[in-house]
Amino acid sequence: MSETGWLQRLLGHRWLLASVAVVIGLVSGFLLWMTIERFYWDYWFLPKESAADGYYTYPELRYWFFDSALLLWCVDGLIACGLSLRSVVTSRRISGWTYGTVVLYFVLLIVLILGGSLMLYVRSRGF
Repeated sequence: MSETGWLQRLLGHRWLLASVAVVIGLVSGFLLWMTIERFYWDYWFLPKESAADGYYTYPELRYWFFDSALLLWCVDGLIACGLSLRSVVTSRRISGWTYGTVVLYFVLLIVLILGGSLMLYVRSRGF
């Protein structure tokens, strides 16, 4: 019998897994909607609208990287939510895929926080 991780054992409780799944799904869905809407305005609508004036410039590349990572994080969150709720409904143990997507969700959250902090620091230095 293999020793499972403490997080996997903790997520084995159905009520906790359901709560985490709902929170992850709501946060991911809301931020995905906002990110897609901002992508539309910043990268599609405003450049076409301002093309005649010649004044519009696309956002800096670092913002594109952050927004792309945010988009990836939101999609992973929706996948983690779906897999987690499937595990809760079918009364199965948490699978490797479900555990992996939940862990990836929190790892990407840390990457986003660190990346956003680095962007703020670089911006405060005038770059």
